[in-house]
Amino acid sequence: MSVRCWLFFNRDLGPDVPEAHEVMRFVEAAKALDIELHVLKPSEFDLVVDSLGGWSAIYQGRELRKPDLIIPRTGSETSYFTLAVLRHFERQGVAIVNPPAAIEAVADKLHTLQVLAGAGLPIPKTILGKFPVDVGLVEREIGFPVVVKKLKGTRGAGVMLCENRSQFDDLANLLDGASTGQDFLFQQYIKASHGRDVRVLVVDGKAVAAMERRSTDGGFKSNISLGGAAMPFTPPREMAELAVKVARELQLDVAGIDILFDKTSYRICEANSSPGFQGLERACDVDVPELVFVAMSRKFGLPLRHSERWERAIERAAKAMLGPFGATADQPANDVPVIAPARSRRKRKPA
Repeated sequence: MSVRCWLFFNRDLGPDVPEAHEVMRFVEAAKALDIELHVLKPSEFDLVVDSLGGWSAIYQGRELRKPDLIIPRTGSETSYFTLAVLRHFERQGVAIVNPPAAIEAVADKLHTLQVLAGAGLPIPKTILGKFPVDVGLVEREIGFPVVVKKLKGTRGAGVMLCENRSQFDDLANLLDGASTGQDFLFQQYIKASHGRDVRVLVVDGKAVAAMERRSTDGGFKSNISLGGAAMPFTPPREMAELAVKVARELQLDVAGIDILFDKTSYRICEANSSPGFQGLERACDVDVPELVFVAMSRKFGLPLRHSERWERAIERAAKAMLGPFGATADQPANDVPVIAPARSRRKRKPA
């Protein structure tokens, strides 16, 4: 019997829809692995909650059979309704890639930073903006330049750099005149990482691939969606361990951890619960959906075809390329490698 999987996505699939490529890559990998995958919109479910304890899944007016696994691809656009749907199935015993509580926490950039700061992990100093904006507080606590971010956002949208107080004054006046329903963060600018950062993909407690992203226009944002360039990157042990710790503190099974270069170390920019990986696959020649399916089948005990063989291949490749590259904080270095290279994408046969 094949594994039955649901993938949650909020939008209709189309060539111009952000993240649609990643969804189709999951569809492609599922077919190759003999996984029964259905792409569903969370908003199309009807939730019926009672005390009988039976299976309940009504989608577009019809009952659905219980899946083995749910993969949410909703990220920062995760609404209350989507969280309610995920919690509904979590309570009915369905394995979910990233718990609903973790998805909710990571969708809020400030809450993410609060969790990481509480764990003693390095973050840029950050202030939650309020109206009217206290320019003096921002100047005293952070100084200029200062990064301004929307509390919720993705793909580099809603982020800007104010070089000096004059620019910030203009922005503050604009924000004060705008709707107070929009929340902003004011964040320390890390000069050493201007126009560059590293995206580390962490899957089930291992850093499996990484790419460095660089701005191509001299700007401070390096997002590929904004025209940045990507190249494969082998993270130093300290960076790899930091990414794994971030995913663990946020309780993420699969995460894209964005890390900034500081003068002598690193700082965490943000974490993503449904990271885009088109650029990562192109830069690193890895098959991210296959890797996620294999890792989650092991974690949740799902009967995925060939998963044991692929797991052994991944571990052999890790040892051959990098050796025991480090460990998670509570495991010895010679036991669990932090870096485990993902299996390369299969080349398509010519038509």
